[in-house]
Amino acid sequence: MPNLSAVAVTDAVQTHLGEIESHLGALDAALASGDADRIEQQSQILQMGLAQGLAAFRQAAASGMALPTDLHHRLVLARTRCLQQQQAVQLASASLGRTLGVLFPSQDGAQGATYGVPGQGAGARAMSAYR
Repeated sequence: MPNLSAVAVTDAVQTHLGEIESHLGALDAALASGDADRIEQQSQILQMGLAQGLAAFRQAAASGMALPTDLHHRLVLARTRCLQQQQAVQLASASLGRTLGVLFPSQDGAQGATYGVPGQGAGARAMSAYR
């Protein structure tokens, strides 16, 4: 018969992992909806769930107990989903940045301070006219 505390730790991990999976699903739906407020709310809920789950995972690790294979597999899948969501947000952000760059080009046609030569922009030229 398994140790009662090991069963309790496994149950806690399983409960938290189920909640994290649920939060990931809700964030997937929010990302698909494109509703910024909903995305923000679901990401905060997921963040809190991850923090609570981390405590349960640390307790399991501290007890020296190995996670059952199915729980370990679910944990890896949840991590993968988090990374995929992060990548989707980064790609959307980069796409938005490129779109804004096309819609609102800089006044002097330069690529901007990041890619331009320092001191060669319109503002720098105007300031040097007064020297």
